[in-house]
Amino acid sequence: MASLYPPERGTGNRKDPMKICLYNDVAFKWTFGRQERTGPLISLLNAVMGHGSPGTVFREIRVLNPFDISKYADDKMGILDLRVKEAASGVWADVEMQVAYQEFYPERSMYYLAGLYRDQLSAGEDYHELRPCHGIHFLMSDLLEDEPDNWHNTYRMTNVRSHNSLSGHWSLHYLELGKFRKAVEEGDVSQGELEQWCGFLSEPHDPSETLGETFDDNEGIKEVHEMLGEFTQDERLREQYRLHEAWLRDQRYMEWQRREYRERLRTEVRLRQAEAKLRQTEASRRKKAEAERKKADAERKKAEAERKKADAERKKTEAESEKREDRSVLALREAGYSDERISEMLGISEDKVRSVRGE
Repeated sequence: MASLYPPERGTGNRKDPMKICLYNDVAFKWTFGRQERTGPLISLLNAVMGHGSPGTVFREIRVLNPFDISKYADDKMGILDLRVKEAASGVWADVEMQVAYQEFYPERSMYYLAGLYRDQLSAGEDYHELRPCHGIHFLMSDLLEDEPDNWHNTYRMTNVRSHNSLSGHWSLHYLELGKFRKAVEEGDVSQGELEQWCGFLSEPHDPSETLGETFDDNEGIKEVHEMLGEFTQDERLREQYRLHEAWLRDQRYMEWQRREYRERLRTEVRLRQAEAKLRQTEASRRKKAEAERKKADAERKKAEAERKKADAERKKTEAESEKREDRSVLALREAGYSDERISEMLGISEDKVRSVRGE
């Protein structure tokens, strides 16, 4: 897989070959954001909206925030999106190329789409004048972790039970070019119009080289390839492109640092959780052992108490039995029987009989 990012280079001579990455904000906005050259953007929009099923058709569009190189003079980041409106249907679209990963990009893209919908109406206008809005986002970094096998994901407002559309006025398209390139490598991509555009957008291009046969039937891509030749001959555009590339490298590095920090933090959290679980397990084990020891001690003390109680009851029984024998001896003696005869009658020793004395 070719690198998604261009090699480092200086400004060089204007005659030197120069590879252009269309995911560079300056190149993307200059290529697709000029009102006088809307053919490529119309082709790109129709490729996205018609992918997989018939969609909105764009024939004539107005770019609501056209490219203006002066906006890049003090702001290397430039305008983040392209807002367009279809002349006949009045359908609006927000098109964006995003290079660096952003954690809250879905929320951001929904916010942009909501703004596009809201901005359609001026004071006094009614809701029936609202037209459909579509957010189209090309992403160089993977975003949707729950969709690992899908490089083009479309979201609409639908009923979660019946899946019926609420109004069809909103849709969000996420085209993850990293996943697309992986699918290409695995041979899991057809050669439709959108697939051609995604392949073209994800690679750097040298306009001095011949365009590959893959794009022979795509007039929009062929026009862009010709336009890039003009781009590389404009010194101002080259300089702003270079500055934006430097800004993108900074953004990628900072994002790498953020991810590294988050990963280290997650690792530290996992280690602390594992240690806490180990301490908790050990504490639980000690607590259980202590409880079992106390239970054993309690059972031992209970058994000892029961033994003492049994001994006391035995001694009491023996004492009562001995008293009964004494009374029997005294009674028989009083009846005139001899100690020898009493011994035979009661089954006790004669010495025991003789030891009994009356009060």
